Amino acid sequence: MSKLKQNIWITLLLAMIFIGILGAILPKNPDKYLKDRFWAFKVHNNKKYNFIILGDSRTYRGISPYEIENILPEFSVFNFAFSNGGLNPIIYKAAETKLDEKSKSLIILLGVSALTINDISLPNEQYVQELKMPKEEVFERIYFGKYLNYFSPVTPLMVKDLIKGTKFMSKYISIYHDNGWVESEKFPVDTLEAIPYYEKDFTSHTTNYHLVNELCKQISLWKSKGIKVFAFRPPASRPLMNLEDSIGKYNESLIKQQIEISGGYWIDINPALYKTYDGSHLPKAEARELSQYIANKIKIYLATVSK
Repeated sequence: MSKLKQNIWITLLLAMIFIGILGAILPKNPDKYLKDRFWAFKVHNNKKYNFIILGDSRTYRGISPYEIENILPEFSVFNFAFSNGGLNPIIYKAAETKLDEKSKSLIILLGVSALTINDISLPNEQYVQELKMPKEEVFERIYFGKYLNYFSPVTPLMVKDLIKGTKFMSKYISIYHDNGWVESEKFPVDTLEAIPYYEKDFTSHTTNYHLVNELCKQISLWKSKGIKVFAFRPPASRPLMNLEDSIGKYNESLIKQQIEISGGYWIDINPALYKTYDGSHLPKAEARELSQYIANKIKIYLATVSK
């Protein structure tokens, strides 16, 4: 081997070592690649489950399949909720493709927030956008996302903090799990943050009770297929829930009644027991507690009906 070639190989080796060290020590930006991988995997993975969770961001951040599986180990749980996820035919059909029809027991859990039965979420834009993504891009996100995250771009400020030894604290922390749950934290906590956004939404759109009727028809259909349906209202701050009830025209008692008449089982949640970080979403510890509570309620119900 000539000296020139030898030097080239040595240079490449040193460059690879240097890049590897940088990748190991530099802080990561999970919202660059892991977030994209999360949503692509949620829509396009072919695994089947016998317990599917539907809803919006309150549900995909607020319900952990891990906790449900710990209490109900006979179930394989997948959180199939989306940002601005609507409860309507688009997502009902999609959810059924995730169900393991060979399973003897099938469950669908619905997080019925004010915006899931609202015209705002009717298009299910995030799900549809991910569904229409080119196959090569889906492949790249799912299979290379974790590796690309190793070299995810960071800001000069983050590098400066690292050199100085300053502890970097992200304002918004999201940990993306393949079971569809996003484990979340936010610093500092501001339980009034979401209020202006909801006020704006409810100024133009309120609860659509036609969608509630369609949901009840779907629950009856699922019941006829042997699928058990459970529903709950994801907890939020009291001011935000009051806003939903007033200008958002969300009537929880009426919705509960209609769902139970249709064959669903409503799980009552006391919102005072759960703290949010922005008025709307639960931090990870609260999400685990809520998931355990719901799982135990389902466990009791299943034990009762099996007698």
